[in-house]
Amino acid sequence: MKSLGANETEAILLLSRKFSETSLICEIFTRKNGRVSVIAKGARSKKNKFQNVAAPNILANINYSGKSELKTLTYWEEIKYFQILGKNLKILLYLNELIFKLIEKEVKQEKIFDAVINFYKILELGEAKNIEISLREFEYFLICELGYGFNFQIDDKGKEIQKDGIYYFHPAQGFSEKPLNNFLKVSGIDIINFTNGKITSSSARSKIKKIMQLAITYIAEKPMNAGAIFND
Repeated sequence: MKSLGANETEAILLLSRKFSETSLICEIFTRKNGRVSVIAKGARSKKNKFQNVAAPNILANINYSGKSELKTLTYWEEIKYFQILGKNLKILLYLNELIFKLIEKEVKQEKIFDAVINFYKILELGEAKNIEISLREFEYFLICELGYGFNFQIDDKGKEIQKDGIYYFHPAQGFSEKPLNNFLKVSGIDIINFTNGKITSSSARSKIKKIMQLAITYIAEKPMNAGAIFND
């Protein structure tokens, strides 16, 4: 395919809302330009070229124009449809909400874009155990990429996490041996297992989920509508 212009890029839909009688305003995440707001004119009309733009599980090649904050979508072509169903579709929507609420507009985040697409592929495979650890790993990767990372290998004093130790977590401080108010208590073995790609018990799964929830809530300006996914 020949080049469509400066804003040609791969993209996924994060969310959309109705605009006028026939159009949609779409929040999209692009490989080239990060998160962008576009208007898809006529997208709600039958046989419109943008009629599938509102599907949340499609990787598309797009182009848009405009210099204002709200761009105009000029081209949309499906590259891949991800067959994601049931609970996995809910996880996808949660993932998209994370991107929408945590990433600033029009800031290139190519590594995060690639990680999202890779996670879509994992959701499409539908293997529950792999999905859970991959979701926690994606959350941690996202937190780190946005500059809010904490260390799973050492505590706040620089000491290596011990498997028989008890630690207390806070997103601003990481893991501490000193018990403090509003900190989450977690065992050293659960911390170490997560770094090794393992969540071995329901208790460990609950603690790692809570760690990520606390860290995401700490950096999110708005509450997560899909936050219930943490408790599924």
